Order: sequence, then structure tokens, then C-alpha cells
Amino acid sequence: MAKDMSTRQAILELLKKCQELSVSGLKEHLDITEMAVRKHLVKLEGEELIHSRTVRQPMGRPVIFYRLTEEGNKIFPNNYDKIAVEILQDIQESMGNEAIDTLFNNRERRMRKKYQRRIYQDDPLVERVKQLVEVQQDNGYMAEFNEEESVHGVSFEQFNCPIAAIADRYNKPCQCELELFKEVLGTEQVERVTCIAKGERSCKYVVKEELNE
Repeated sequence: MAKDMSTRQAILELLKKCQELSVSGLKEHLDITEMAVRKHLVKLEGEELIHSRTVRQPMGRPVIFYRLTEEGNKIFPNNYDKIAVEILQDIQESMGNEAIDTLFNNRERRMRKKYQRRIYQDDPLVERVKQLVEVQQDNGYMAEFNEEESVHGVSFEQFNCPIAAIADRYNKPCQCELELFKEVLGTEQVERVTCIAKGERSCKYVVKEELNE
């Protein structure tokens, strides 16, 4: 955890990333005792930012797992709410699907210009991906670079989606994000293997060097 991050915020971020953790699971990531973890959980539960469920075990005591409530999820950046979705629906009904596509394509072009200022094509692929992760982190996506080496390529994850409400309704934002990543990373070998909009805990991408023909 970042040194300047409060334990409270660290717990909330861990639950956002992992969806559900027990006291011992949280303690593994925090430099505090289980009793200290429980004190924070009691406060967060009192604020209705988290809730718990008890799971019986084949042996030993039941285990209590904690996860974010709807209010807890609202703490994280989410720039587009139901009103934005309703506006897009109105545009779709009055102007058709092409108008929606145009809106997201224009957004992608604007973002591409900003991203290209911070991602350098002359750098190795790993560095380009790390630069992209930094940009996404700054934009509220809770992005993390996967340090583990893999024969399948370089990977990173995004644990928050600021446009989740829209991505849940339209496919175009996810398509544009994928195309944006391909463009700024300089390779067509970018694959989204998990997706928040599909109910998974993160948007995970695997990136490979461009194949030489």
C-alpha cells in the first residue's frame, strides 16, 4: 500500500479490487493487527460503506467476508451517472445508433492525443504499457501493471471504470478503449480478457509485440 494512503482508504481499495475479503485476507495486505482491521471494518460498516456475510466452513469457525455496498462503490470515480445514460438514450432514439458511435469515436480521438503525449513509441513494450497504466491511474481507473512475467505477454488490470454505467448499456465505449490502447501502444496485439461491464472484477488486458509478417 502507498505510504500516504490511510488504512481506511486502503481497505476500501482492497475491497474494490478483490470484491470480497475476510479479516485475515485484508491483514495480508496491511501492516496492522487483525484487531485493528476489525476496528476499521466496524466503522466502515457503521457508515454503510461495507457489508458482511458469514460463510460456514467444513471445519472450524465460520468466516466473515466483507464487500463494498452501493454507497461504498460511489466513493470511487464515476463520472457518468444515470442522467448521462438517459441523455445518450434520447440521442439514440432521435438520431440513431450512428450518432452514439460518432460521440464515442470523437472521445477516443481526443483521448488519443492526450495519451500520445505521455506514451513514447521508441520505448520497449513493457515501458509503454507502464506509461499507459500511469495515465489510466491518473484518470481514476485504479490501473495496475502486472509485474509477473508471462509467455502470453505483458498484462495490466483496471479495477474501476468511471464510465461503467454507460459501458453497461453500450458496447461502443469498450470497443473504443480497446482501439485506443492498440493505437497508443503501437500494436494490434492487445486483448481484453476480463471486463467490468460483463460483471467481472476488473478489465484485464494482455499486450504483445506486433507480429512481424
